Amino acid sequence: MMGREMAKPVIEDAVAIVPVRHITRTMDFYADVLGFERRSVSEDNSFAIAVHGPAAIHFVSCDDDEALGATANNISIYLWVREVDELFGSLKPKLDMLPEGRVRPPFDQPYGMWEFHVKDPDGCLLFFGENCTED
Repeated sequence: MMGREMAKPVIEDAVAIVPVRHITRTMDFYADVLGFERRSVSEDNSFAIAVHGPAAIHFVSCDDDEALGATANNISIYLWVREVDELFGSLKPKLDMLPEGRVRPPFDQPYGMWEFHVKDPDGCLLFFGENCTED
């Protein structure tokens, strides 16, 4: 296109695609425990999308033990939140039912974030955080 200035490309979003053993179990956890919406589940249960506000996480079914062994406990997702304490408080009754060691209540991080952590059924560590430094 001669004579027309090209717009600078911008990446507008990024979405994690997380391998999981059981799509149904994963979606139940994200919806029933963490308050996500079930946006989409494929008919064959091989792929699903969970959303919470503008945040989305995609899940892909994986029955390869070696692949899951390499990813379980090695994936983390950071979810930026407004009002971490309120979110934690609303989720706490269900979080209290999770096995010991799956939840870390809100705490200050040395990098200026106030956050809590939840480990999902496949070992993905979710960070829910907000900036706690004054602008």
